[in-house]
Amino acid sequence: MRRPVLFLFIGLLLFTPSVGLGATLFGLVDTGELYSSANSGATWTILATLTVSDAVALAAATSTSDLYLATRSGTIYHSANAGTSWSAVGAVTASDAASMTILPSGTILVLTKTGTLYSSTNQGASFTGLAALTGSDWVYLARGPLGRLYALTRTGQVVESQDLGATWTTLSAITTSNAVAIRRRNAELFVMNETGELYRSIDYGVSWTAVAALTSSSMSALVELGSSLISATREGEVASTLNGTAWHWVGEINQLHVVALGTDTPLGTGVEVEESPPRFVLGAPRPNPSSAASVFSFTLPEAGAARLEAYDARGRLRAARSLGTLGAGLASVRWEPTLPTGIYFVRLVTKDRISVPAKWTIAR
Repeated sequence: MRRPVLFLFIGLLLFTPSVGLGATLFGLVDTGELYSSANSGATWTILATLTVSDAVALAAATSTSDLYLATRSGTIYHSANAGTSWSAVGAVTASDAASMTILPSGTILVLTKTGTLYSSTNQGASFTGLAALTGSDWVYLARGPLGRLYALTRTGQVVESQDLGATWTTLSAITTSNAVAIRRRNAELFVMNETGELYRSIDYGVSWTAVAALTSSSMSALVELGSSLISATREGEVASTLNGTAWHWVGEINQLHVVALGTDTPLGTGVEVEESPPRFVLGAPRPNPSSAASVFSFTLPEAGAARLEAYDARGRLRAARSLGTLGAGLASVRWEPTLPTGIYFVRLVTKDRISVPAKWTIAR
């Protein structure tokens, strides 16, 4: 009988206009083989063999050839030739490393399952404790938009740091018991859990909406590749989406226990990632249903006048509210129009744009 092997995809990709679907994906097996894919996960080839059986993360620093790998037992490995050969460079004093990312300054951050965040400013040669995150069972650390950092627990707790990991604030909690990854796609954030549910946030992790459910009970990985999201099951099936809602299976690795996905996109370039323009999006109201007022969050790609409009199920305009002139970016408004019990559809309107309607239930 074929012995099961641990196939580990690892790393971190942050979107820049110059990064397309040509970036390389990596996969690592518990017997030490390093695999790569140059076609968005459709096919895979073996690249190298390492003496590593517990790798948990891989990321590129200053170039596509400058790769770092972290193991659960804390050892950090480095490759200067795009993964062809590796050498140990340092270690974290922990036996439960869970995730790793690299800041624009080149600083390497490693998060443990118990919440200790370690930092290295000398290419992984030595690490010091940077912060202790409250909570347990931490599974993922990722860079987000606007220079932020995000961390995720298995039970869906989402925390944020706006000072490069020194301090952290709890933002929200997704109702799940099996979260596996948090990633960004342009200015959006996504969380995937093991049973295939995908959640999206358009307000930097404050609130989340379920946007898709893949037909799998063993999802284990999520990564952004250009404007796409790529996911994988433990058994190595790879899926892709452009919008987070419609997914397509694109290839498979034919290995067991895939636990993460990643690319060779440089993260420690010394230059912060250029932010993509805000999308024109109206989020779901909170709370919903509502007996009184609800809060609507939205993003505007450019400054200008805007208004909210509420229509009933027959398409009749029942209420409207002018929001005045707003700046570009994220905003929110509390709205309590005089409406009877029923289902309404609220849309955000500007001079030249109309959003997709958000369903709003009024229950007096």
